[in-house]
Amino acid sequence: MLSFVDALQHWSTSLTSKSCKPLAILRGRSSALLILLLIAHPLTASIENDALLCTQSLNQSQVSATAGLASPMEVLIWNIEKTENPGWRADLRKWGKNTQLLLIQEASKQAGIGAVLSQPLHGSFADGYHTGKTQTGVLSLSSVSPELHCTLTAWEPWLGTPKATNITLYPIAGQPDSLLVINIHAVNFTMGLEGFEEQIQAIAPLLREHQGPVIVAGDFNTWSRIRSSFVEKFMQTHQLENVNFQPDRRTQFWDSPLDHVYAKGVNIASAQSVEVTSSDHNPLLVTLNFNNPPGRSNVSDNSVTSVDVDHRQ
Repeated sequence: MLSFVDALQHWSTSLTSKSCKPLAILRGRSSALLILLLIAHPLTASIENDALLCTQSLNQSQVSATAGLASPMEVLIWNIEKTENPGWRADLRKWGKNTQLLLIQEASKQAGIGAVLSQPLHGSFADGYHTGKTQTGVLSLSSVSPELHCTLTAWEPWLGTPKATNITLYPIAGQPDSLLVINIHAVNFTMGLEGFEEQIQAIAPLLREHQGPVIVAGDFNTWSRIRSSFVEKFMQTHQLENVNFQPDRRTQFWDSPLDHVYAKGVNIASAQSVEVTSSDHNPLLVTLNFNNPPGRSNVSDNSVTSVDVDHRQ
């Protein structure tokens, strides 16, 4: 008899995240058993526990005394479509050359994304979909080392494949606070909102506990008004503002943009999305400045911290 782990591995490695017909690959006696196992097993049951552990780690983290992120800070957010299409390296070099923070979804671990850029970066990876040859997930690249890195895993209810949320905490130059960054690739194929809502709600404890600035960004798969409305209300509840893009060339489905950036505790200097052919999502480029906490001197808009570290993924 197939164990749940064996059955899940068989299913998740036989599909791509683009597939809408997962049952077509099931054959023989294992089909009914696999369906029963997936229905009976609470795939998202551990995400709340993982979020609680991450929140506890967040509360125990201490601000680094070393150099931190500085204003103005450029951020690139991009679903890179597993680096399967030609031209992604050139586009990444072009649009990511001045960034201190890159938030990549559908990142291939084997592609060496961090090494494409000339500046040295720290890589924090959250496992997502994988086959025997390829491991993809959510990748956060930064010019400074994170003070905290933890991951949350949700599951596609139809496909049984993982969707990752990557959580990192970074020091800010000249400030006592740290920047909380949540890089998310949201659940996509659902009949209702349950799995989608569970993944988003899991970050609520982190948003409640963190006292400094926050960025929540990524591919939210908000392809319907009801999904978009849920995310907007959730972010408003936690005092995060939706970043508006000009020009706005974000990839859309049914007239709804799929990729978003939400922020608090920062000033958005500019935000744009640019067209590319190297992915089915267009990159988002945001330039921001950190707010100055009371009693602190201003951080110079022209100061950019350079940290000489090895590529790490």
